[in-house]
Amino acid sequence: MKRFLITTADERTWVTDRPVLFLGGWCCVHGRRAAWKELDSEVVPYHWDDRKKYFDDYSYLQRTYEAILGKVAQELNAFHHTGHSLRYWRILLGPWLYNFTHTLFDRWTMTQRAAETYDVEGTIILDFALTDMIAPDFLSVRFDNVPWNHYLFGRAIRYQNAIPWKASPALIESAGESQKTTEKPPGGILRRTVEGLCSAYTGLTTRSDEPMIISSYLPRLEEIKLQMALGQMPKLWAIPSMKNAAQPDLAIRSGLKIQAEGVDVFQRFLSIMIPEQIPTVYLEGYRDLLKAVGDLSWPSRPRVIFTSNLFQFCEVFQAWAAEKTEAGAPLVIGQHGGQIGVGRWVPGEEHQVGISDRYLTWGWQDERAATYPACALTIVNKKPNPCRKDGDLLLVTVPVRLYGFRNNSWPVGPTQSERYLSEQLSFARALPGQVRASLVVRLNLSVDRKMMTFYADRWKEMFPETSIDDSTSSIEGCLRRSRLVVFTYNATGFVEMLARNIPTIFFWNPNFFELRAAAESYFKALKDTDVFHETPEAASVHVAKIWDDVGAWWNDPAVQQARANFCDHYARVANKPIRLLKESLTTVKPMGSV
Repeated sequence: MKRFLITTADERTWVTDRPVLFLGGWCCVHGRRAAWKELDSEVVPYHWDDRKKYFDDYSYLQRTYEAILGKVAQELNAFHHTGHSLRYWRILLGPWLYNFTHTLFDRWTMTQRAAETYDVEGTIILDFALTDMIAPDFLSVRFDNVPWNHYLFGRAIRYQNAIPWKASPALIESAGESQKTTEKPPGGILRRTVEGLCSAYTGLTTRSDEPMIISSYLPRLEEIKLQMALGQMPKLWAIPSMKNAAQPDLAIRSGLKIQAEGVDVFQRFLSIMIPEQIPTVYLEGYRDLLKAVGDLSWPSRPRVIFTSNLFQFCEVFQAWAAEKTEAGAPLVIGQHGGQIGVGRWVPGEEHQVGISDRYLTWGWQDERAATYPACALTIVNKKPNPCRKDGDLLLVTVPVRLYGFRNNSWPVGPTQSERYLSEQLSFARALPGQVRASLVVRLNLSVDRKMMTFYADRWKEMFPETSIDDSTSSIEGCLRRSRLVVFTYNATGFVEMLARNIPTIFFWNPNFFELRAAAESYFKALKDTDVFHETPEAASVHVAKIWDDVGAWWNDPAVQQARANFCDHYARVANKPIRLLKESLTTVKPMGSV
């Protein structure tokens, strides 16, 4: 049967007078189900629901990224009349490039699958202005943005030339934000003003050769202690940003040529799309970026650079750090996130370790020379919260993107997003009524809306009496009101809870959160002591069993031993963390430019 292809939730591209084919579940958002349920429709099966393919594609995409990075570096050096090393460009634009490579491949594969599997009679491609589809920097790239994703699908359809299409005029304002929207810096105006004044004063007291420590992931007081241990006055650096975003110049972009090797059709498509989509900060705005770097009052010859957060989303820091590493300064990055070291494949980890002279893990080490076992930075000298015997049951959950954007050991796409939510609801459904009455669901409401997952709405439809914490305030308040915390995904939160010895269980689908072999024995020990569960029902049964005396279970020697063993490798609590970090920063040697 012939079907008309719909690639987006933007209903200007829909038809209602014939059978339709939705390219993915991102077209069928929960809030508009009355519209799409009336249609004679099918949905293209999501290609990464095959997790073996997902992993195989990851390996392919990382090879593709490595090959194309060298080509991009060569072209940008020629365009900017520079001679920077591959490591320089890896530090500066690597985060955008590998994420874009993964994203584009996902969009490419879905349109290809629709053409090869179905009899598609046509589709509508909204004719957005290209300049509205180009972001100023990596932070501004909207991986969940409806117009941008529709644009990428349209570019793939045009290039593949297998599906008939017709263009339709479109105004960006009528479909959501463009890729030119820039995120505001965190905090309010007052906070940013205070940080700016502190940073200006800090610059007056800075020696040219002192260590540069910024956004270390340490609590602020501990960061100050580390700076003092390194023999410097405490510094409160503001996160730098560009004042103005450069506008895309399509004539310049048309002159860039990224050469793809071989006959790989996707890689040829990628080589065309990179000059088109590369954020302006790396191209038209590069001179302004260098000026912003030159205006910094940071050390000109830092003995060491240490950050845990600014290796991406902050091109001013990235350009500065890339420049200093070329001059011989060692770059130390602290582990960012609990999935690192545990997940079977994590491209962000590969990037962070790859650009580091030393990579401070939260306790683990592997064969890569840069990995260095340190401690869990976010909880240095944080006190554990006591269990509140009459407190809430806190369920910490997270929206799973409908659009795939980075291939790692995590649920991806609409089918797995739906499955992940259904497992959270199954957990609540299986709880005894008196326990469910104490349930608080912590969910980032703004992200839920932005991603169009509408988990909060689904929770309220299923369990209207359940309290939803929208994540606008710190989790610390929730912890003080809770007797037991339940985490549902592999990330920083559950690792921190275990390290702080806060009564915690966690559950997730092992088919979506794959573990690397080195971590499996530690998770098995947590599973054997009922800290970790692989099904929501098993987690609910255990919660009901211990609810009246959570402390007795949590303080059981076997539970505590399994927790301690896990933390020693993945969330180490050091007796003298500042001494450990000082040693790690003063003994690191630069790898040199590569």
